[in-house]
Amino acid sequence: MTDLDKIDQPLLARLDPAGMGKIIADFPGQCRQAIEIARKADVKLPRTAYRNIVICGMGGSAIAGDILASCLADLVPSAILVQRNYGLPGWVGQDDLVIASSYSGETEETLSDFEEALKRRSTVAAITSGGKLKERCLSGGLPFITIPGGLPPRGALGYSFFSLLGLFISSGLVSDQSGALDETMDILKKLSGDYSADKPGRENKAKQIAGDIYGYLPVVYASSDLLAPVARRWANQLNENAKILSYWAAMPELCHNEIVGWEKLPEVGSRAKILLLQDSGDHPRNRLRFDVLQDIITTESAGIIKIQSQGRSPLARMFSLLYLADFISYYLALLNEVDPMPVKRIDRLKSVLKERR
Repeated sequence: MTDLDKIDQPLLARLDPAGMGKIIADFPGQCRQAIEIARKADVKLPRTAYRNIVICGMGGSAIAGDILASCLADLVPSAILVQRNYGLPGWVGQDDLVIASSYSGETEETLSDFEEALKRRSTVAAITSGGKLKERCLSGGLPFITIPGGLPPRGALGYSFFSLLGLFISSGLVSDQSGALDETMDILKKLSGDYSADKPGRENKAKQIAGDIYGYLPVVYASSDLLAPVARRWANQLNENAKILSYWAAMPELCHNEIVGWEKLPEVGSRAKILLLQDSGDHPRNRLRFDVLQDIITTESAGIIKIQSQGRSPLARMFSLLYLADFISYYLALLNEVDPMPVKRIDRLKSVLKERR
């Protein structure tokens, strides 16, 4: 098994030749750059309010929409829906805003939604690094923000999210968020040191949790709607970086169904570890639910790990946990002795779909 306190160049040359670790370490800088890109772009939509807002995307681009919708739930009067499929809901029309978010600009489902939104005469905008999506925006005179390319989409969350938030701010869809942004950047900078490869395991929460869940099925539970997209991101990062199965659920819904599922298949439960993501803003009744949940399923799982968010603003609290997930998934990949960068099965699927158009 890889010793996480001995991550040296020979090890990285063998297990991380494409540099996923560097992408994660550089994440605070990426976020700051994205904020500046959005500020300089100063894209303004034609209206400051819409009936509904639909963010279309897949994978890492879609999760940016989830985080935005959760973070701004109490600040934006419009409903925000994240669409992860072909086509748009029947109610989308000319009074709605549709934002196509595709890091590559080539995402098949997102391009389909983009064209459908134009047909319905919705206000349309985009976040992309290029590709067909950028070409369509340029040819149609549509608002868009260009973000740097060259990263795996899951490694570009800072670009995807903060440019999206910047679009909302510059268009007047949400008020100035300078305080929350400053706090978030400060926390990310601190955590980049706390979780770095140079920090020994005895002082490094990311290494500790990676070691704790090594060889187990991680089940990620969020304490609230605010953290639901964070839990999804945790599971996705564990899938793509560490190459393991993981799934997620959120309070209070999981107490109305999933809790019963622990009764059977003890051979699965005994190999599963539960990661409880908690937040200072949790509803008191959901805190109680977490306590009761632990009492009920502790003996049916391999263990429960509690993880608390950090910060004051919802944005900072969410990103404190999102960044931790990046490091945990990376260290777990090294423990599994797999390269965290390639996603060969996704590439294979896309290749077959392209051939069969």
